[in-house]
Amino acid sequence: MRLPRRDIIATALVAAGAVVYLLKAADAVLPGTGGTRAAAAIILALGFAASASAVVPGFEELWHGSRVYLVAASLLGVVALVGGVLTLAAARDTALAVLMAATTALWLMATIRHAVLARAAAPLSAPAPSSPVAGKEGHPAV
Repeated sequence: MRLPRRDIIATALVAAGAVVYLLKAADAVLPGTGGTRAAAAIILALGFAASASAVVPGFEELWHGSRVYLVAASLLGVVALVGGVLTLAAARDTALAVLMAATTALWLMATIRHAVLARAAAPLSAPAPSSPVAGKEGHPAV
């Protein structure tokens, strides 16, 4: 099963955020990503871009879909936003970890949901064309 293009883009964005987080956690930083605040700003921006890629195009189906999923995703989104704002304000590594964990959880939830919906919407595959049975209809048996 193939993931929709929107999920591939979101996966790349969240993976880039995870790289920034891991580099920061290992104190092996790239230029411009050295501080906790800078890492938070980058992860927040990548998370917003991933959301715009994966969620916004399907917002209508999300709104009319599972209320439990909508509430869970909304709460996780608030947790990610609060974690990001706290990291920007106080430069706390714990808040940065909350931001990254919530962003990853949101991505995982959306990707699984989109894969399940794509699988449910896919037409059943057509049966393979039948081949003649050996020994019938004039075909010699091998």
